[in-house]
Amino acid sequence: MTANGNHSKDTAPRIILGGLQVGEDPNPPALVAISYPSCDRAHAVAKYLMSIQNGTIPFQSASNVCAGDTAIKVNISPKPVKDKGYLCQVMAKADPRHLTYCFYVASYVTEEEVSVFYSFFDVANHYVFTVGHETDLLLDTIHIIKYIVSRRGD
Repeated sequence: MTANGNHSKDTAPRIILGGLQVGEDPNPPALVAISYPSCDRAHAVAKYLMSIQNGTIPFQSASNVCAGDTAIKVNISPKPVKDKGYLCQVMAKADPRHLTYCFYVASYVTEEEVSVFYSFFDVANHYVFTVGHETDLLLDTIHIIKYIVSRRGD
């Protein structure tokens, strides 16, 4: 599975928003993916996030698919920053009692990415969160079905 979008040769991770067509699903879900330029880093982050997510495994045959996680949060700013786009943040708490996040990634996304994401999200009422190496998604390692995306801030 690969993702398309604006890709930079930076070493920093980048967040990809869009839709995820898997098989013949007539209502494919929206997609939030953190893309890393390093394959090793992408796999390490995917394993770490799977270890702290608190969702359930709904399918016995797919232990990498989880649903209902509340440890990992996604926020998309409701207003763009001039000449940058919309700030998209992914953050996670290993323990909900903690005040600080153990994981945080942020990047700017285009208006088109936000529009595509919400067009899929509005129909499917959920999105898939995963990690990738450049445009290759690691759905076999981390595939979290999520239902809430925050739009707070200015």
